[in-house]
Amino acid sequence: MTRPRRSVPSVDGMGRTKAGDGRLLQPMRHVQWLWKTQLGIDHAGSRWVVESNHGDGEERIDLYRDAIHVAKATSPARFAVPDGRIEARITMGQVRRARLVTPAGTVRMDPEPGTAEHGRARLAERFPVASAVVAAVSLAVVLAAAVLELPQLVQTITHVEVVETWLGWSFDSPVRLPAWANVAVVVAAAAASAERGLRFRHIPGLDE
Repeated sequence: MTRPRRSVPSVDGMGRTKAGDGRLLQPMRHVQWLWKTQLGIDHAGSRWVVESNHGDGEERIDLYRDAIHVAKATSPARFAVPDGRIEARITMGQVRRARLVTPAGTVRMDPEPGTAEHGRARLAERFPVASAVVAAVSLAVVLAAAVLELPQLVQTITHVEVVETWLGWSFDSPVRLPAWANVAVVVAAAAASAERGLRFRHIPGLDE
């Protein structure tokens, strides 16, 4: 028996937004948190959910109203909703921004059950001390990686012949790590940045 399709509420798109196809929102299952995230908020008598699936290689954000797909856009996305708008920016699987903006103010959307962000929030609620320690370590790793890697990056760029000629000078980094150490630092920084992303913490230029 074919399930009747519910009518699709109208949502006026903004920017690169396109209309949805009316499909039903599927709840998070099993290990989908590795490549998918959902964030929701109650507004104007409806439940609004934005979903991003970076497993498909596209930075597309889908909008659902009461579990029905009503709009889609590339990130960063902006969707017009009654008396306001929903703004979302999800890059490389990390939530940079997901919020409802109305004349009354701005409210952040909450991660839906089953997402990595929701699991991180539950960890913070159940084990606040351990959560604080992990948060401090992740910040320290990101900052340390910046201190170690940025000077080497500047050296590499300024020693390119064209760049050096244009600038009239070059920079010699006081930090010089072997290749394996640089790889280890980058991997650790990526892991720390991902952990910070689950808590919606970002330092422009570092947590990227």
